[in-house]
Amino acid sequence: MNFKKHLQSIFFFLILFSNACEEGTWELLEVDYEPVLNVFGIISLDPEVDSFVRVYRTTNLSEESEIYVGIDTITFDNEDYFIDIYEPAAIIKDAQVSIKGTGNSFSFNFVPKQYPWEYKKNVYLDTLGTFKPQPGTTYLLEVTAPGYDTVKGELITPEIPALIDSLIQDTISTKREYKILWKQLNEGKGYLTGRLDDQKVDYDKGCEPDFDRVVDLQSGSYIVPVKICEDQQSIFDETQHFIIQLMTMDENYYNYFIRGEEGGYSNFLLNSGTTSGQSVGIEGGLGIFGSIATSKLDLILEK
Repeated sequence: MNFKKHLQSIFFFLILFSNACEEGTWELLEVDYEPVLNVFGIISLDPEVDSFVRVYRTTNLSEESEIYVGIDTITFDNEDYFIDIYEPAAIIKDAQVSIKGTGNSFSFNFVPKQYPWEYKKNVYLDTLGTFKPQPGTTYLLEVTAPGYDTVKGELITPEIPALIDSLIQDTISTKREYKILWKQLNEGKGYLTGRLDDQKVDYDKGCEPDFDRVVDLQSGSYIVPVKICEDQQSIFDETQHFIIQLMTMDENYYNYFIRGEEGGYSNFLLNSGTTSGQSVGIEGGLGIFGSIATSKLDLILEK
């Protein structure tokens, strides 16, 4: 996999776990506990982003969340730097993972993490490169690991979105509204985003050009509203690239990661809350088996 693919994988699939607690004293609860598998599987129809499956076990309150596995040495400017390497204590490395569809079965193999920055590792991948998922197709997931119940999942992949670049302005500005158009799809929800490719302006809070919106794929369009703000100070004279992306998702992904309509939602891409601790699209354990597809467009953002 090339570096570009790693960056795109990080954008789609980097998941941050955080725990919050009220001020006070922790009390350790001792209960009878039987761990189960916690599976996170995504089928990607984007050729630049790999489909993957993460397999963990649930943990109890007395366990450490990470364990130390060694030291890595990095040489820079003829100096050696030592980096401690940790991995999740609950990770399962010896599972048998397969996805079935289109009359075939595809094995996913565990790919270990070698460096701290390899976020798209410690996962199960199609290392043979034979898994080419298709839109509107039923796929079945099966995960088995010694000592745990088998986890099975099922989904129907979404349609592949298509932004209509010929009908979208090449150059946009936050000072005027602009319209994003895509090929109308029969059903489903989309997740539309706009992101600066490389931010070169210090924007006041609320004046950033970035946006996120859950859209109805049948509508075929969304108008990005004007942001009434004072002129922002740029440290560069050159124009900026602005990336528009439309993501379609299957029913499982939508139910797990996105709640509500038209802006009232939570999504793991924004490090927001999800239905964590539940099962969507799978049985026999916890987690999610979902699918996504994307279409992107690079626009020019005026200063």
